[in-house]
Amino acid sequence: MVGEPMKSTLRCDPGGSSSIMRARPTALLIVILLCIGMWGCAVRRVDFNTPITPEDLSFIRNGETTLHHVVDHIGAPEDITTISDQLVAEFKWSTTRSSSLNLGYLFRIVSPVAPTMTLSGTGTNIQRLLIICDDQLIVRSYAFGLTDEHALVEFWPF
Repeated sequence: MVGEPMKSTLRCDPGGSSSIMRARPTALLIVILLCIGMWGCAVRRVDFNTPITPEDLSFIRNGETTLHHVVDHIGAPEDITTISDQLVAEFKWSTTRSSSLNLGYLFRIVSPVAPTMTLSGTGTNIQRLLIICDDQLIVRSYAFGLTDEHALVEFWPF
């Protein structure tokens, strides 16, 4: 025993390497299906009117600036309302977002015709600027506001 050479054997487990080899085509197939599925994906964003920021209104001095100066700087208001002896000018801008996913594109792998199976959602975020003026059209105050603070895009039919 002391003088005998040591024997060592190196074994390759054929079952272990084949499971790795099977995992690669499966992962590749999943990646290919995801890429094909993304062809049916569409995301859109549309902005209506130019957003107004507080920096855009830095020139306004309450009790000094007139509505005519405001209109010259940021444009005409969307709506003007008279409430007792005050005038309220309302400026609006919005962002509309929509997205859709057409799952029918996955059938293009096996069929020349792709059925339409669409999940889609649309949301609109309307923002406002209200400028309150007196009967001489002198700005007394202004405020920003949102109409909805919820998530903009919700998928249908879920």
